[in-house]
Amino acid sequence: MDLNLKGFGKQLTIFSIVLFALYGALVIVLPSRFVSDLYWAFVPFFYVVILVSRIAMAEKGKRKKSFDITFISTTVIRFILYVSILLFYSFRRPDDAVPFIITFFVFYFAFTLFEVSYMYRDLKTRNN
Repeated sequence: MDLNLKGFGKQLTIFSIVLFALYGALVIVLPSRFVSDLYWAFVPFFYVVILVSRIAMAEKGKRKKSFDITFISTTVIRFILYVSILLFYSFRRPDDAVPFIITFFVFYFAFTLFEVSYMYRDLKTRNN
């Protein structure tokens, strides 16, 4: 694991802990109809997916030309995974589908924003 990956892992862990704590407090305050039955699984799920995809990009994308293909492949695989989970859970548990989908997209947006901002800072420092 290179230093860049260690830094990413550390910042992702801190971000995930803060997000988990904020969401835990929100779950206590919100009425139960707005909280998905799988409220506890969102942060760990996105944490693992983002970390594994970052490790895959670091391993496969050591060469500049290979990074582009690896990034696009990783993004497509994650998209298919996300859509599959949303569809599967929504059809399997229609009573919990709306809170699940809304919560999923909130966490998707938060983790994507974190990942893009980190990647932007990383690429900016590499180019300088």
